[in-house]
Amino acid sequence: MKQNPLGDTGIRVSELSLGTLVFSKMQGALTVEEGARVVRKSIDLGITFIDTAASYGSQIHVREGMKDCKNEVVLSTKSHGKTVDAVRKDFETSLRELERDYIDIYHFHLVEGPADLATRREALGFLVDCRKRGLIRAIGASVHTIEAARAVVAEPDIDVVFPILNFRGLGIRDGSLDEMIEVCRQADARGMGLMAMKPLGGGNLRKSPKEAFDSLRQRGLLDSICVGMKSPAEVEMNVCLFEGRRIPKRVVAQIETVPRRLMINRFCKGCGTCVDHCAQGALSVDLSQADPSKGKKGHAVVDKDKCILCGYCAEACPEFSMRVV
Repeated sequence: MKQNPLGDTGIRVSELSLGTLVFSKMQGALTVEEGARVVRKSIDLGITFIDTAASYGSQIHVREGMKDCKNEVVLSTKSHGKTVDAVRKDFETSLRELERDYIDIYHFHLVEGPADLATRREALGFLVDCRKRGLIRAIGASVHTIEAARAVVAEPDIDVVFPILNFRGLGIRDGSLDEMIEVCRQADARGMGLMAMKPLGGGNLRKSPKEAFDSLRQRGLLDSICVGMKSPAEVEMNVCLFEGRRIPKRVVAQIETVPRRLMINRFCKGCGTCVDHCAQGALSVDLSQADPSKGKKGHAVVDKDKCILCGYCAEACPEFSMRVV
């Protein structure tokens, strides 16, 4: 597996990294042993970079999968916290659950924009202090919007930016793929590390993974592409794609038998856009789940007997709250 420098951080990472959101109860709901098997398979096949988060509940899976591992593995994790106390609590939890003395890359989880980053100013100071003390090697931030990416790239104390990127631009809430790529070019010029999330659009581009991966790799900007993988077979398939090897028939057969479902997460606003794009009549909006204080008109629900997992609803969702997992 190709190894790349992560910007100017002094950290080297595998071009393909393992994302573990899919392990969580929000998505795949893997047991610790199931998740650990995926981690072990990843490491065995040369993936040396694993991403997790305090909110995923997958740090324990990662820890168990790394036991007795002889290869050096780079870990990134995240905190949604906006205050020093909240970030410190998540950071200490990560050290404990991962059984680590330090974290390689510690991210602010899902920065929304300049105002949100400003509210985390004191927490950023805490992370800078941790970096000085050797408890963190690099500070990062994950983003879903161009506005947020620009704010992060403009912040000199942040070393790594982790945007949503895929060849269809799925999930970028406030602009185009080209605009996000331009921000990435600015980050690269500044010497920042560049990780990409959602290269398969939350599972909605899973039918053309080679095209999805190659479209990002050919730009020559990204240090690592983070892919959520929930089985050893998925790991082997993606490693083959990154290394230009033929995918074994047994692996294809295993992947084809993995059950899939449409997941609708808490970000759903009940706008009904997905309903309009569902030719199967499988979606509706439950108005009883409306919450005007949060801008929710309701919550989308799926009739599993009608859903064919085409993913068109997820592509149309303005909140990126639907995905095929």
